[in-house]
Amino acid sequence: MNSAEHEKLYKFEQFYWWHVGRRYILNSFLKKFLKDNKNQILEIGCGTGGNLPILKNWGRVVGLDCSELALKFCRERGFNDLVLGKAENTDFPDKFFDLVVALDVLEHIKDDEQALRESNRVLKEGGYLLATVPAYPFLWSEHDEALSHFRRYSVSDFCDKLQKSGFKIKKISYLVSFVFPLVFGYRILRKNFFPKSDKKNNTAYVVLPKFINRFFILLLEIEAFLLKYFNIPFGTSIICIAQK
Repeated sequence: MNSAEHEKLYKFEQFYWWHVGRRYILNSFLKKFLKDNKNQILEIGCGTGGNLPILKNWGRVVGLDCSELALKFCRERGFNDLVLGKAENTDFPDKFFDLVVALDVLEHIKDDEQALRESNRVLKEGGYLLATVPAYPFLWSEHDEALSHFRRYSVSDFCDKLQKSGFKIKKISYLVSFVFPLVFGYRILRKNFFPKSDKKNNTAYVVLPKFINRFFILLLEIEAFLLKYFNIPFGTSIICIAQK
């Protein structure tokens, strides 16, 4: 991800419906699976630090990212327990963390299975991995390229990689279902009727009126409630919690 995209992410994480709503769902999952707030937590690919304020409520949080610029933004948010490094090969000891968090990170890593194995290594027995990834390879677009993605996932593919890496899946579901028809239609139209331009790819953030942005956040809060009772059959993202 280039510097302009890091700066855009830093700004949008504070108010944009996708980030705010995802944090609400993240907290809902943590309430269900964590027993207390005394956990050792590692967020791999912490980016500009938008999730760290939520995670710190559940214990001591270490943020790891391969970008010094991203860590600089984390420090601007007031977080200093940070490590410059790669998720595939960390310097942490075996069985050190209670929770590893990877929110839309694995798609950025060429060898995502190595990153999963490394997450498993640093987790205590019975520890959890909480991860989100973008769904469906057929939704690939310039947005993925701007974010330096290597892939998008299906639930079956993600389950297979998790199990091969030593995890037992506790819950996995598609997510952000209400915009799926719009995203699907938009990206199919662009692929088939609008040839790719030579312009530099940019992320597909669309600044919405405040009331629509808030309405979309509400829809994700509803999804968080529904996920307590059943899995969502389709969506633009996948969320999974798996146990070592």
